[in-house]
Amino acid sequence: MRSLILPLVILGLPLAEIAGFVIVGREVGLLATLLLVFLSGAVGIALLRIQGFEVFRRVQESARAGRDPGRDVLEGALVFVAAILLIVPGFISDIIGLFLFLPPVRRAVATFLQTRLTIVTAGTGFYRSGTTESGRRTGPRVIDLDEDEFSREKKDDDGSKPTNRISR
Repeated sequence: MRSLILPLVILGLPLAEIAGFVIVGREVGLLATLLLVFLSGAVGIALLRIQGFEVFRRVQESARAGRDPGRDVLEGALVFVAAILLIVPGFISDIIGLFLFLPPVRRAVATFLQTRLTIVTAGTGFYRSGTTESGRRTGPRVIDLDEDEFSREKKDDDGSKPTNRISR
């Protein structure tokens, strides 16, 4: 049953969008329908720009503070999806996109996705893990190397040991 949902959505959504165009076009007319489609695309681009910069700022603040920015990254991805849904012509996708732009709805969807997905974040250089607010280390920094990765003897590029003699 679960495997049938995705093909039905992929086939059903364009049909529902076409039906939406027909219904809206019949009620408000062709010119008003086309104007609504162009207006929703412009709103999608504007909201992507405004909300996108806000999400990007929150990700940077989280990273600088040493917190995991995974939640903010996920919300940024949802803002992007919402903007794409507004830019793509269709009234059903516009409604879904507008709902995703609402912060409470976006947080609820992000929470739902976090329970279903594993989000892995990597350090970007902003993290201050292992330090206090004043910048002092809280613990030793450990780098684990294997035997073949470390040697106390210095070798030249050709693999030979350097000599202490000066060549003239």
